[in-house]
Amino acid sequence: MPTQILKQTPQNRWKSGFTIIELMVVIIIINLLSGVAVPKLTDYIEKTRQKIDLMKLYYLRDALNRALYEDDASRIDESTTCSGRKNNKDNLAKWLASEEGVTLFIIELHDVLPANYQPDNKNRISDNQNMCGVLTSEGFWNDALRDAGFGAVANILIDRQTGKYTNNKGYTAYKVKINNQDWWRTFPTQPLFISRALNGDPNAAKTGVGGQNRYNFKIKWTDRNEKSHSLEVFVQSAQGSDKGKPFTTRQGTCFSTEASLCN
Repeated sequence: MPTQILKQTPQNRWKSGFTIIELMVVIIIINLLSGVAVPKLTDYIEKTRQKIDLMKLYYLRDALNRALYEDDASRIDESTTCSGRKNNKDNLAKWLASEEGVTLFIIELHDVLPANYQPDNKNRISDNQNMCGVLTSEGFWNDALRDAGFGAVANILIDRQTGKYTNNKGYTAYKVKINNQDWWRTFPTQPLFISRALNGDPNAAKTGVGGQNRYNFKIKWTDRNEKSHSLEVFVQSAQGSDKGKPFTTRQGTCFSTEASLCN
């Protein structure tokens, strides 16, 4: 039987493949969709991570409030020091009721250098209001950090006060030279946070040597009222312009355990 030759019908030409124009249209559509979908997916993942990091502030708040019942903050005496400064009980009571709050510890996130966790920054007057000696010695308050999963930070605060660093206590101590001076950078060996926001957002404003983000982890009385007998935890960016306001990310996550602070 002779082989039958199919005629070139429109249907046959379609089955033979795509034209260059059709491929270009498909590529353009894919690029347009990816330009919208990928950023939204990335933001969704980042926001989820931020919410997980926010939950850690709640664990910290609850642990600190347990410590508060064990060792009332109002009874802290004048032996509580930080980098040579005295933070007496009157100051602490006043600061906890202030809009600014009291600093627990600070994270510095640098573009090139490792992160740096520290009790305070003695070169910055605005950081004078801090717990310092309360957390840089053994006791209920330092234990509260451990109970909340901040054990490496608890060890860092103590060892930075003494100047004796031990790398087998959950953190890494790293010496760097800046302007011919030796500086220590100390950070948890296992990352404490998983969001980009608290690990160095490249789009965040930067200050300091070489450019860095600085975040203060703070506490204050609930509703700024000592009679509430409860503390709230919030994170404040040193680059922020709103005094006493928590750090709020581009994705809308407000790092505070007190919702009213986020309004």
